[in-house]
Amino acid sequence: MEKVKEMFNMQSRLNTMTNGEDWKSGETSESRNINFYRCIYMEAAEAIDSFNWKHWKDIESDHDWDNAIVEVIDIWHFLMSAILMEGKIDLVRDLEFRTPVKEPNSNLLIAHLEKIISQSIASIDTEDTNIKEILATFLDILSESGVSGDALYIKYIAKNQLNIFRQDHGYKEGTYIKVWDAVEDNVIAQKLMEQHPEFTANQLYKELQREYLHLEENQRHGDHKCEFEEGCEEDVLDDSLSDEVEAN
Repeated sequence: MEKVKEMFNMQSRLNTMTNGEDWKSGETSESRNINFYRCIYMEAAEAIDSFNWKHWKDIESDHDWDNAIVEVIDIWHFLMSAILMEGKIDLVRDLEFRTPVKEPNSNLLIAHLEKIISQSIASIDTEDTNIKEILATFLDILSESGVSGDALYIKYIAKNQLNIFRQDHGYKEGTYIKVWDAVEDNVIAQKLMEQHPEFTANQLYKELQREYLHLEENQRHGDHKCEFEEGCEEDVLDDSLSDEVEAN
């Protein structure tokens, strides 16, 4: 329960940072409408699009499970936000995560994702939302993705800190570099947490900062090769550990 509480506190702080102090009113500090249910169903649709479901295109291509799970974590961001906005925190006081399946089934997962899309669309512009049912469906999605509650926590920290990092580096203004020399920032953040699950949020942020500074510096010289491309992950992670030891 402590990890769930921490995630909700982190999400609340991120929403305040991104949208302003009064985000629970449904409007950002720039007077933009906030609709977390639309966010949920859009992320669910992106998760579905991670799978090779199209019968007319690239029918032999593999499913992108890694990206699907990234989108599932994004759903969790917006679901927590909706729960906070509606003041329904009691729904998660005794939250029990389901046992993750050992062999995820893409068809079953897509069915759960389509269900949460339907539930989210039905919750738009109404006071009688399906938040409880949406939470239950999300737990099914998480289980069918093969993600445990502990894994959700680690993956959430990675994406939460990446979201903060993005905001600090021009994401809203459109100046942020999302693809770091052919490697998306999501991949870099998740790899760091997978290799170092003991990282605190602050430690992960510092690692993202270090890599991004290298990116900016070397792009100016035109000779940067992303340290997270295949075959070079070990070196950068070893460097990060050395930096951490020196910092202590």
